[in-house]
Amino acid sequence: AGFVRTTMRALPLVLSSLLAAFPTASLSGSPPLRGAAGGLLHAAGQRPGYLVSSTSIIAGWPRLSLRGGCAEADAAVGEADAAGGAEKKEFSLDSWKRLYSNTDDTATIMKDYWDMFDKEGWSMWFTEYKNNEDYTKRIMASNLIGGWFQRLDATGTRKVAFGNVHVFGDEPALEIAGCWLVKGQEIPQEFKDVVDFEQWDWIKVDTDSEEQRKVCEDYMCWQEEGYGKGRKWGAGKTYK
Repeated sequence: AGFVRTTMRALPLVLSSLLAAFPTASLSGSPPLRGAAGGLLHAAGQRPGYLVSSTSIIAGWPRLSLRGGCAEADAAVGEADAAGGAEKKEFSLDSWKRLYSNTDDTATIMKDYWDMFDKEGWSMWFTEYKNNEDYTKRIMASNLIGGWFQRLDATGTRKVAFGNVHVFGDEPALEIAGCWLVKGQEIPQEFKDVVDFEQWDWIKVDTDSEEQRKVCEDYMCWQEEGYGKGRKWGAGKTYK
């Protein structure tokens, strides 16, 4: 029993020595990162809450190399690089939402958006509210949008969609309309499960059309006017 107690007391010291001698990870051109065994490590200068791992790369940040990693994966990356660059990845909704949230001038990232957009796995839709005459005050219209977003949250819509919905015009002649990015080629069931789904008209965007792309960009950039109909912006909310 005495031997066991002595061994257990010494175990933390042994582990600390091993971690000091063999760091868990290192960055190319940077000092090794140290952390608890099995823990997730953050790259130096990395934004809080963002992780870099051996299987994912965040644009603009260095690749994290794990010692003792998968040789087959490393070889595949090397072959892709030798062929002229990594293969196009599946569109990541979370990555786009982070980029959108962290960029002050949205117009500067619209090219990035269309480059990463996967028109096979995702689609875009314009929405038009059917009963604009019921909302003659801008604050009322904004509350309508906020209430809709809350009900969408209850069905898990944030996992499959991103959108901007705006109020246009001057009181009392207001219009409520939006633009959505959704997973799949049809309107997700998460929207249909909300009670006020029938109060909106949905028009699928032709993402190959430069004209319709420009309207999508107006919605995402919150332009003061335009939106394909010469609309004047008054208020808006982003669903992300």
